[in-house]
Amino acid sequence: MTSKTIYDVIVVGSGASGGVAAYALAARGLNVLCLEAGPMIEPHRDFHNHKLPFKWPYRGKGKPGKYGHLPQGMEWKINEWTENLYTIPQNDPYALAPGAKFTWTRLRAVGGRTLLWGRESGRFGPLDFKPKSLQDGFGEDWPITYDDLAPYYDKVESLIGLSGGAEEVYNSPASKNSLPGFNVRCGEWLIKTGASKLGIKTVSFPLAVISKPYDDRLPCHYCGACNFGCDTASRFSTLEVLFPKLQKMPNFELRPNAAVHKVLLDNSTGKARGVSYIDTTNHQQYEVWGKAVVLGASMVESIRILFNSRTRDLPQGLANSTGTLGKYLMEHVAFNALQGYFPQLAGRPSTNDDGPGSNSLYIPRYNYGRKNGKFLRGYRFTFYTGCEMGPGPGAELPGFGSAYKKRIKELYPAGFTMDGYGEGLPYAWNSVEIDPEGLKDRHGIPQVRFHTNAEYDHAFAMRDEMYGQMEEILKVSGAEIFSYEKKNPYPLGSVTHEAGGARMGDDPKKSVLDQWNRCHDIKNLLVVDASCFPSHPEKSVTLTIMALALRASDYLAEEIRLGNV
Repeated sequence: MTSKTIYDVIVVGSGASGGVAAYALAARGLNVLCLEAGPMIEPHRDFHNHKLPFKWPYRGKGKPGKYGHLPQGMEWKINEWTENLYTIPQNDPYALAPGAKFTWTRLRAVGGRTLLWGRESGRFGPLDFKPKSLQDGFGEDWPITYDDLAPYYDKVESLIGLSGGAEEVYNSPASKNSLPGFNVRCGEWLIKTGASKLGIKTVSFPLAVISKPYDDRLPCHYCGACNFGCDTASRFSTLEVLFPKLQKMPNFELRPNAAVHKVLLDNSTGKARGVSYIDTTNHQQYEVWGKAVVLGASMVESIRILFNSRTRDLPQGLANSTGTLGKYLMEHVAFNALQGYFPQLAGRPSTNDDGPGSNSLYIPRYNYGRKNGKFLRGYRFTFYTGCEMGPGPGAELPGFGSAYKKRIKELYPAGFTMDGYGEGLPYAWNSVEIDPEGLKDRHGIPQVRFHTNAEYDHAFAMRDEMYGQMEEILKVSGAEIFSYEKKNPYPLGSVTHEAGGARMGDDPKKSVLDQWNRCHDIKNLLVVDASCFPSHPEKSVTLTIMALALRASDYLAEEIRLGNV
């Protein structure tokens, strides 16, 4: 393990960013080492997606107290299906500054968080890359345009397999590579019809689940359990789609159970020369060497590695000469969903509505050009309807006995849930640092402390309008909405779409990375996960993470070929 092999590139992480980067670099013929902090996963052994609640000792919820007090947004992720995959916070805690909240979802295994993800795969639009200059003057523009990234969206969509419609919506470009979208459920049609009466467009949901055979993969078999893993590779994960290809390449090496904690520098050149990691099976420390290092360990982990790589000459950490590292963290504006039922669907026979484990339609952002003095940017909506694994909306009502059971059965096919994501804004005070009190993780690596708060004026104002818009759409669709309490915006990280902290930019004084995801301070050190985002549109982030990782990797491969690295 301590051989003097010098790899062309060392990639840290194996998920959406690290896995795609490793694949892109190895496919270009480079000698690539991929380091993953967790173990290799065997889907048929480690996924339990076909196990129903009544087959678990605690109906899937886990033994009371086993997971401790889970932070908001984590309670639906960790359960008996997934407890062997996610890091349980009480077993490996992180620090919060007084008054701060952050929900850090960690999944240390080959495939990273692509093993259990929502699979939404919409593109960012032209306005999303230039929010300051083309929208409202707030924040910073990206150093790239939509046209710069569009070819890489094409490549990533072909690589991962995507289903959904090809209908274009303003600033929500459709994929050019989509397989047919999945069938729409009855309740979704009702919401689509209602929204159209208000002039609001509803379109097919872009989903990284294949609806037809693709790339030697089986199509979705409609078990609806994607959040528990997929043992047929019908939904994309780097574990099941990219690593089988990578492991056939003689120029690629995967080293699991390798928790990287530091980037090593060459004192004579100031360049990255490798990394140091802890072998989590024997707790020994090792070093490996490479011509370039690519961090794709997920937002928080990559930032933590940069901070922990500090030296006597760089006491603030690597790539942090201007003090920007760890600042401008962002997350979607999110809050509790509206629930209820459609009276026109009550009493219908129960049907299998599981589908691909997600909605088939959604409402993209539609408030472009509308002036609002209370918040900036906009939001989009998703909705889930029909029969599912749970008992449905009737269980939300008070009652007891045979009449209550009859009511539950009557409403079971008629239920809906509707929610949305709004654009979160970049503020310097939403930040992360190494814990000054000396907290360390289970491997002895200095742990982070968050200074984050999602409860600011923009988020509350957007929340209020989103509630009102959802109510209007549902009522004109004929729905009965259950009474609800307006919850405060969820903490950063709660929907696992956190971004920022090592943002891209043309100005080294305001950013950490350049347009090719290279650190301004260290040109052979790249960061390719969501920490590079300068802004955070209402769209999901994973497809853009993968496209950026592919673009940065292509550039790095060419620079190595030319002898510039």
